[in-house]
Amino acid sequence: MKSIRLLGTCLLFLFSIPLRADIRVTDIAGREVVLQQPAQRFVLSEGRYVLTLALVRPGNPVQGLVGMMQTIGWTYPDLEEQIFRLYPEAKNIALFGARDESSVSVEKIIDLKPDVAIFGVQDHGPGTGNAELLRQLEAAGIKVVFIDFRMDPLQNTTRSIAILGQVFGTEARAQSFIDLYAGKRALIEKRLADVKQRPSVFLQVHPGRFDCCMAMADGMLGPFVGAAGGRNIADAVAPGPTSQHTAEFLLVENPDVWIGTASGTAMDFNAGKNIVALGAGMTAETARKSLNRFITAPEFQALDAVKKGRAHALWHDFYNSPLNIAALEAMAKWLHPALFADIDPEKTLVDIDAQLLPFELNGTFFVSNNPLQ
Repeated sequence: MKSIRLLGTCLLFLFSIPLRADIRVTDIAGREVVLQQPAQRFVLSEGRYVLTLALVRPGNPVQGLVGMMQTIGWTYPDLEEQIFRLYPEAKNIALFGARDESSVSVEKIIDLKPDVAIFGVQDHGPGTGNAELLRQLEAAGIKVVFIDFRMDPLQNTTRSIAILGQVFGTEARAQSFIDLYAGKRALIEKRLADVKQRPSVFLQVHPGRFDCCMAMADGMLGPFVGAAGGRNIADAVAPGPTSQHTAEFLLVENPDVWIGTASGTAMDFNAGKNIVALGAGMTAETARKSLNRFITAPEFQALDAVKKGRAHALWHDFYNSPLNIAALEAMAKWLHPALFADIDPEKTLVDIDAQLLPFELNGTFFVSNNPLQ
């Protein structure tokens, strides 16, 4: 009789334990992914996403990261140095590829035994079009989750942060960044609601790295021009994420504002290369020298934007990063300086760094040929 009562007590105890609910994630590709628990072992398509991990994961952002396609240092050498200093175990993170999806070894990913693979819908690594790779990973029991800060960042940045919060079980942390992002974007939208005059803008990609002039239009940072209260002149003639234009096109269109996405580095600047440089190692002075050196070319000196001090540049790597909210603020300030005089994108980066990141965002990320901006 006592044994029956004991059995009943045990059964009552077992049934009273709440069952662990599955984590159901709808990723950016619209796929429902079911996880039994927050990711413990995972891989990333690009090393640059380590910065994003830090926004949603308090403590060590690379804990459980067992593989990446390429190094953090390929895009963020300064960040890689800091990560290695703070978390020496990060030096042991395996690489399963190099610089693009064609280099990826699916066998290597499977050997790493991750619970989850986090890929961009279309970045330098495997994307939604890699059906065979996805099939092989899923057959090996590896869940694939797609995020996006590159192809449609205006729509997908906060969605991707929320997805990562689910994947790692850090929803509250992710929400803190989402609230910050949404609040800053809402302020810009509110102030632009009644604006009728929208300056024309040419958004040039990698100024100095390629022949004149590649532009961003319908994709990446291209739509930020419209969201910041401008009119992207490349969008009307060559819709698509990027498009090639001639110097003659730029001269004929003569945009009110010229903005470059600076992919040059401090090393490029110090070597005397005529590539607009921003980011780690660049000061406000060297950034201005880099921009001014580039726009001395005749086709740029003839532009009203240059003559009137409305030539600017921002860090190219905002194009695939949730820090893109600072790029939106900078564009809004450049396009409507009186309306956004109190907006400070550099301070936005400082605040995000202080509140959410365990490392420092070193360098200069914005520059203008107008000394007042």
